[in-house]
Amino acid sequence: MYFNQYGFGRRLKECRELIGMTQEELAGIVGVEKNHIARIERGSRACSIDLLVIFAATLHVSIDYLLLGISIDKEAFRKQLSEIAFHLSMISHNL
Repeated sequence: MYFNQYGFGRRLKECRELIGMTQEELAGIVGVEKNHIARIERGSRACSIDLLVIFAATLHVSIDYLLLGISIDKEAFRKQLSEIAFHLSMISHNL
């Protein structure tokens, strides 16, 4: 698996549009020019790790999704957390 800059840009644009945000609004939040966002979304420019983190937080998506298109299975994650909480509860009762 490798980083696909075009795919990253497509996902960034999709997430931005999904929440009704313009390129200009996103640029203002992350502190770059609108043209920089446009180039990233076209896949002709990469972004820094700092911007990646801000993009994920602003657009309410995981970094994994933006980078690779992988989303977490929320139900499986919820089940794992529930199991961990149960085991921790059992441990605390035995102390």
